[in-house]
Amino acid sequence: MKNFPICLAVLLLACLCSMLHKIDGLATPDSDEEYVPRTTEEVAKIPEAEFQEALRVGQEYVMKWEQLEAQILELDRNRSEHYGTSRADAKYNKYYSHRFTSQRHNPEAIAQSKEAAVYLVARQYLSDKLGIPAEKIGGFGQVPSFGNDGSDRQVCDFNSKFRTLDGTCNNLGVPSFGKSGTIFNRLVINPNEGYHDGVAAIRRSKLTRRPLPSARLVSTTVLDKISFSRLDVSLLTMQWGQFLDHDLTLTPTFTKSDGSAFLCCSAAQTGVNVYLPHPECLPIAIPRNDPVFNPLGNGQVTCMNFIRSTFGNNLDGTVPPMRSQINALTHWIDGSNVYGSTPTKARTLRDPTSGRGRMRTFISNLGRQMLPLGNCSTTCFDAGDSRVNEQPLLTVMHTIWLREHNRIAENLCRAVPGKTDEFYYQHARRIVIAEMQHIIYNEYLPVMIGPRMAAIVNSESGYSSTRNPAVFTEFSTAAFRMGHSQLRSFIRLFERDGTDSRESYQLSDSFDDPSRIFGANFMDNALRGLLNVPAEEVDSFFAFDITSQLFKPKGATLGLDLTAFNIQRGRDHGLPTYAKMLAFLGQPLPSNFDQLIPLIPSQVISKMKSVYESVYDIDLFIGGVTEYPMPDAVLGPTFANIFAYQFSNLRLSDRFFYNFNINQPTGFSSGQLAEIQKVSLARIICDNSDGTIANIQPKAFRTPEYVF
Repeated sequence: MKNFPICLAVLLLACLCSMLHKIDGLATPDSDEEYVPRTTEEVAKIPEAEFQEALRVGQEYVMKWEQLEAQILELDRNRSEHYGTSRADAKYNKYYSHRFTSQRHNPEAIAQSKEAAVYLVARQYLSDKLGIPAEKIGGFGQVPSFGNDGSDRQVCDFNSKFRTLDGTCNNLGVPSFGKSGTIFNRLVINPNEGYHDGVAAIRRSKLTRRPLPSARLVSTTVLDKISFSRLDVSLLTMQWGQFLDHDLTLTPTFTKSDGSAFLCCSAAQTGVNVYLPHPECLPIAIPRNDPVFNPLGNGQVTCMNFIRSTFGNNLDGTVPPMRSQINALTHWIDGSNVYGSTPTKARTLRDPTSGRGRMRTFISNLGRQMLPLGNCSTTCFDAGDSRVNEQPLLTVMHTIWLREHNRIAENLCRAVPGKTDEFYYQHARRIVIAEMQHIIYNEYLPVMIGPRMAAIVNSESGYSSTRNPAVFTEFSTAAFRMGHSQLRSFIRLFERDGTDSRESYQLSDSFDDPSRIFGANFMDNALRGLLNVPAEEVDSFFAFDITSQLFKPKGATLGLDLTAFNIQRGRDHGLPTYAKMLAFLGQPLPSNFDQLIPLIPSQVISKMKSVYESVYDIDLFIGGVTEYPMPDAVLGPTFANIFAYQFSNLRLSDRFFYNFNINQPTGFSSGQLAEIQKVSLARIICDNSDGTIANIQPKAFRTPEYVF
């Protein structure tokens, strides 16, 4: 492992100190000017006739969009079983198209997207017609047809010490801040950095304006086949990161009205010889000589299905300057992966008969509390986040925190008898969220970004009501996907005596199948594995199980490429390039690939040269994940700084953050806070395992040999 040069690391830390205070969503980090959604008063006024013509164009676009969807649905009912342009394409894409959208169907988000599309298309039409940059087009106020008149009509109890389930009423001035179903924020706001047309079209090469290389080609060219372990960091960092991500972000994708997927690699959808894709299709081209999908060089599999994310409007109903994606979850660290992001979901997870504030459980044959069973044809579980069944280690983490809620609720019932079910539920939930926040800021962040940078994040005190808490898309779509590089192909489990368990398994054999968790010793053996096995380095290596085998069904030989999806999703979301992100962080804008040598290994840069036309084209995810790590950190400087911005903003924008308002009506007492500060992830695991874990290192994100 080669660490990031210390002199440059110190410079970036200094940059962070001077810039963090400017992050609030109303003020951009690289400008002292307030950021307010661009409205008529700020930009070029368009004549009313031109404006109405543009709106008609936007409305016609959405009307044709809906007509195409209706045609596709009708063809689906009548056509024979043919899903692809070749048999190989058909076999490959049929399963994955439906699987990848099953958890992301969101009719409300799609409706909001179509409202926003009218105005984005209208804005682009005027830009093309009048030769005015799209972000300078005026006349776009509130979107009346979406029922938003610019006011915030949330009904809130501002004296309550409990969070709402959908994220509303945290901010007293803007109650909808942080609500589920609202758009992400951005660090780099310039529309022209993320989209070719400044609105929605996929970015092209900076110098030649040609299309960017296929995301799959970048994945197979730049990423390595040799892995390195991070010996001082436990695999639990990977699993905690995924669990935390599912508390913060879920971006719905476009689906048909019946919830099924669009098959973007299928000519059969249109019923005509010429393939007319759905406008939200963005398939990933698979090279003819792809080493995995086309090993014979005959181009049998040409396309990986990919559907774009939904997008929406600002909270006040105004139109963002560019396509802005929707977060289906609340934007807070609030345990929504345990409790859900809507009152409706939360109700389905509660035990209505206990009277003690408990969550629903399924009691296994061994008498253990398990997650409630889900509604599916195979073994699956229900939880606050729909991705609970993606892989067994994630299911284990959900189970631990379900048990923690019920453990606290039972303790409260014994300590304060005679209260209502709601009393015990809300107080237990409040404590669980505080425990999660304490672990994130005091255990997880120091490992991921280093103790010095974590100390900077934690040193800022005081809630700020002017901060927009919405998660930064640079974090959700690039930096926080770094955990995919920490994954291992083979999941080692350990018995109580420290020997390898026969329950150890291949990751690719476990996707969407949590049934292993019913094994007599699986929970504790899996936890011992997470605590003792080192994570992989965050670098240019990604396990084959996720670059070619992701969500592979039983009996299949091919799966999806998660790294290609990450790259394509970044382009879909209009992320700034890696070079632009460096400039945002105060570094000189690189003029050639070789200027990246202090940041990225030279052999990786050579591979980048072979696939990208210029240094300005490097995708943020690829640049950030391949950097040398900062001293005493898992992450390189770019992702570490994005982490610091994100977790600083999450903390300072949260009125209910666990160590704010001490001894005040909405905060904990000093005595309660002292007890919360004793909590560690090691303690949580000890309290909620199946009882065969005798001891754990006190710092669970460090391997036992490196606890210090």
